[in-house]
Amino acid sequence: MTTLVLHIGSPKTGSSAIQSAIRPQRWRRRSDAWCVLPSNPYRQPEPAGCIAALYQSPDDLPRVWAQRRQANPHRFERDTARYRQLLARRLQPRWRSKPRAVFLSSEYLWAFSADLIEQLRRDWLDLGVSRCLVVAYVRSPVSLYRSALQQHARLSTNFRRFRPQRWTYRFRQRLEAWRTVFGEALIVRPFDRTQLHQGCVVQDLCETIDGQLTDCAPMPFGRAPVGVNESVRAEALIAMQELMQRFPARSADGTWRRSQALWATWNRLTRLQARDPALGTPVAIAPAAEALIHARHQEDLDWLADTFAVHLPAPDSASSSAVEPLPADRWPDTVPLNDLLDLQMQQPWLAALRKELLRCSLPAD
Repeated sequence: MTTLVLHIGSPKTGSSAIQSAIRPQRWRRRSDAWCVLPSNPYRQPEPAGCIAALYQSPDDLPRVWAQRRQANPHRFERDTARYRQLLARRLQPRWRSKPRAVFLSSEYLWAFSADLIEQLRRDWLDLGVSRCLVVAYVRSPVSLYRSALQQHARLSTNFRRFRPQRWTYRFRQRLEAWRTVFGEALIVRPFDRTQLHQGCVVQDLCETIDGQLTDCAPMPFGRAPVGVNESVRAEALIAMQELMQRFPARSADGTWRRSQALWATWNRLTRLQARDPALGTPVAIAPAAEALIHARHQEDLDWLADTFAVHLPAPDSASSSAVEPLPADRWPDTVPLNDLLDLQMQQPWLAALRKELLRCSLPAD
């Protein structure tokens, strides 16, 4: 009997830490009860989400895989075919015994529709899986908004989808799709440090899996490297925004070449920050935006508590009488990042970052 454990995200809930601590092994020994599946056919931790490329249409692909497909369609088809074959070899090895349990972590599974989830389930059954466990993490909408916004702001100046009156954390829709297919095999946990086992998402995931699969050996895991997806500083985001505005992209999402240049520039700022972690201001969302986002998700938060007994903390602004609700047109289509943040920056540090990026340029495509 082979048990499949899927960790499906949601995005921005410690998936990078999980994937860093629970690493795929190139070869599995006969004595290994667990087989950790890779996230792509390249034997590298990034880019993750190749599993999504096996199922989703080109318009729905994760950004990094959509750019790879656009840059070289032939290689994209070859890579996805290699990955499908790799999964088959790991679950049905020719010369080794089948693994008792396999583990795959990919936050890109989170957005699958019920039809795609059912197709994925059938494919795993065809590979010899007889039992499934699906683990999802959910964080408070305001906390996710802050995390997603600061990641998006590294690569883009377009914040149309982050308008607080329109932005939606569709955790209820996603969880209902997975629950439709997997039923009680879906386990939902809160991504909240005070509720995680030992305050660590990796420890919490392994504790959850071991508690559900009492007939399996404990899940093997290591420690995630320090600084995985560490929170950014507002000064760095503003400096990056100014650089992108000086060298605008020709297309809405840019290209793979531009994304690579932006990541290299961001890593340059990260190395500067690492020299003195005390510098810079944590990213904070404008209180009016926080209150609006929380209010729009209140019904779904109540459903989450009733259905899975998961209770997520509300931001202080949600209960503050000093926060005035703002009209919907407060954030127009061309909303700038400054309007979404509560900016109280260290001006000398911002000036230093601006000076660092003064000689940088970016490809337009």
